[in-house]
Amino acid sequence: MLNYGLLIVISIPVLYFLFYAIASLFFRQKNIRVIPGNSKRPVTIVFPAYQEDAVILNSAGVALNHHSELAEIDVLVIADGLQASTIEQLRNQGARVEEIINKERTKAAALTFAMHYIPEHTQEMIILDIDNVMADGFVDYILATKLKKGFRIVQGHRTAKNQNTPYAVLDAISEEINNSIFRRGHRVVGLSSALIGSAFICDVALFNEEFVGHVKSKGEDKEFELRLLQQRIKIGYDDRAIVYDEKVQRSDAFYRQRKRWMAIQRDLQHAESKKALQNIHQLGNIEYMNKIYQLMIPPKIITIGIITMGAIASQFLYVHFPSAAMRGVQLSWLGLFMALLLTGIAAFPLPYLNKRMLLKAFIHLPNVLFLMIKARLNLKKIGNDFMHTKHEI
Repeated sequence: MLNYGLLIVISIPVLYFLFYAIASLFFRQKNIRVIPGNSKRPVTIVFPAYQEDAVILNSAGVALNHHSELAEIDVLVIADGLQASTIEQLRNQGARVEEIINKERTKAAALTFAMHYIPEHTQEMIILDIDNVMADGFVDYILATKLKKGFRIVQGHRTAKNQNTPYAVLDAISEEINNSIFRRGHRVVGLSSALIGSAFICDVALFNEEFVGHVKSKGEDKEFELRLLQQRIKIGYDDRAIVYDEKVQRSDAFYRQRKRWMAIQRDLQHAESKKALQNIHQLGNIEYMNKIYQLMIPPKIITIGIITMGAIASQFLYVHFPSAAMRGVQLSWLGLFMALLLTGIAAFPLPYLNKRMLLKAFIHLPNVLFLMIKARLNLKKIGNDFMHTKHEI
């Protein structure tokens, strides 16, 4: 019974991943074009910047030089802990810089503060993390999709800036798999794309309505996404609109980052589940309930670990204790393992098959599993401590 109970519990997220991974194979990004008018559309790019002066100088510099046929780009840096010389350099480059004394050290507080400095005539804003670098055409692609498709918010395609260590490669592959399942796959079946936290464009009015005064947690992207889905606001996705994002390079940074993410996911899942039960009408909101379920799913690597060990254990038990019941358990675990394998094949980013670092990265998977389990067991210790992922490139 224990075997079958665990099988049922673990099979639901695997089948969920498999469904959307297969759906992602049918995603087609239409080549949407908007003919430039007589005047460009004002768009403010917001960088919440906590320390790391060299990183923001590079990212903001690239943003200021970004060419767009559709948008008049305005770069706004919210400076928390930047050196005076860095602020001066940013302003000399053409960026607007506003300093914030952010006691909470949260991105939500920085973005709320930023809204006081968005020009009144600006209708769209783009959120970028301090290390984000836009690829050529990003603004035009994502703005065209927003305007032509009628979305109020559109997520761009965030991808790895670096693949220089095994952990960076695994982090990069994980993000691309998420792009397949939670963005391309969801859009194919008509559901909203998941937000990532950066590389998205949003109506300024919508951000003021649903973010400012409402979103205050350290998981600001997920909290904002949940509020949008509660209001049945569809989130679009543009796969061509690429932003390069730095991936963690060392095991200690990987552990701290995942521990923070899991704590945020746990807290939001508890809060939103209670909220959904208190507002029965939300139970019929498919997009909102789908998101709550996503918060309940264990991390992919832990799911992989459980299924792999379950398949091996069931094979061992059947060999040593053969019976019809044990054969059923063995075949069930094997079927689940095959479903997981199919998910990986459908969602795996093909460009990474040629990476020299790939085999070395896969060798680190057991250690990644150990770090994830360790992080899960130590969630209670995170408290309200400020945890910042330091960037290295």
